[in-house]
Amino acid sequence: MTSVVYVHVGAPKSGTTYLQNVLWHNREALRKQGVLYPGEHRASHVWAAFDLREAFFDGIRDPVTDGAWPRLVDEIRGWRGRCAVISQELLASAFPHHVERALNDLSFAEVHLVYTARDLARQIPAHWQEDVKNRCSLTFAEYVEGLRDPHRPGLSHWVREFWRMQDAPDVLARWGQGIPAERVHVVTLPRPGAPSGLLLERFSEVIGFDPSRCDTSGAFGNPSLGAAETEVIRRLNLATREDVEWQVHDDHVKHYLAQSVLTSREGAQRLRLPDAHRPWVVQRSREIVEALAGSGYRVVGDLDELVPDETGEAKGIDPDAVGEQEVMAAAVDAAAAMVRAWADAGAAPDGRGRDEVLDVKTVGALLRQLDEMHRDAAHLEEATTPAIKKVVRNLSERYPLVMRARERYWRLVEARREREPRATASEK
Repeated sequence: MTSVVYVHVGAPKSGTTYLQNVLWHNREALRKQGVLYPGEHRASHVWAAFDLREAFFDGIRDPVTDGAWPRLVDEIRGWRGRCAVISQELLASAFPHHVERALNDLSFAEVHLVYTARDLARQIPAHWQEDVKNRCSLTFAEYVEGLRDPHRPGLSHWVREFWRMQDAPDVLARWGQGIPAERVHVVTLPRPGAPSGLLLERFSEVIGFDPSRCDTSGAFGNPSLGAAETEVIRRLNLATREDVEWQVHDDHVKHYLAQSVLTSREGAQRLRLPDAHRPWVVQRSREIVEALAGSGYRVVGDLDELVPDETGEAKGIDPDAVGEQEVMAAAVDAAAAMVRAWADAGAAPDGRGRDEVLDVKTVGALLRQLDEMHRDAAHLEEATTPAIKKVVRNLSERYPLVMRARERYWRLVEARREREPRATASEK
């Protein structure tokens, strides 16, 4: 029976995806060192976290998650090696009754908690763009103002969830019920410019495996969107929220459009916390560090790495300062990529048909967004609008799907205009 279980509970955007990919791709090498990374699918830990929390994205429950937590626990219970690792950042926001169930289910082993942490000046923009991928439509300014005053009434659930995941002392207090402080491990993320393998070295020191015996060539993190690219997805969220179901968004917008297409655009501008917010973020970070320093938890790294440099980062842009022209260019690239995906779907390696890869409603939403940006960007040079219209027209001529989406959209526009009351001469 497994003697030790390490539960890595977060935080999001703290190198978790990279570490999980290393663990997944090196399962056999880890087994030889007595370490089990359980699960039959690379998403097994995600499904288990949702099952434990009785939740899923967008307020729904995906049947694939049913029973995922006890399956993971049963596999760990049957392991005869030295230890096992559960790693999923979505566990960070678990409520106390979820934590109680998890610790009871794992009571056959000695449970250790692991929390990877990064400074808030980098975490806030990174977490916001990740929330946008998951259908958040708050502007960055709205998001940050909520974080600054997290106790005001009517706060968005996105803001509440941020602190439930990123407030390290709170997360570890919820998960640390009955667990001695020496079994709680805080791993700090190195500052930019540190050796690329340092985070893995720190994490492996906690778990007790040799990172040099792991192949990290295929490991990758969760790349962040640039400023214009995030704004495209945020506006697309506004345009599709009411009539596009989560699964369509998850497949086409989040995983394909955001994470495969827009994260790879050349020249994308990094997100940067505006200087106006840096003082309160530094102060909040110092409070977190002080609480961790007095907790008795084991720290691997340096807590000072969690306090942002007060001078700010040299590179990056305020997410709300991105220009309409940059947003429009990213939107055109997004629309073109989705059309190409549909055109290539016949040879898709997973065997899905054209209608399963891309639907008219999704492309129509992109075209509506382009149309709205045309009207919102009247201050741009006159040459911009004809150029964008030419791109959309060319796509329509080459791909029947886009033409059908345009025709459907304009029928809806005409129907709406007919329903609107006509203005009288005096009103004009």
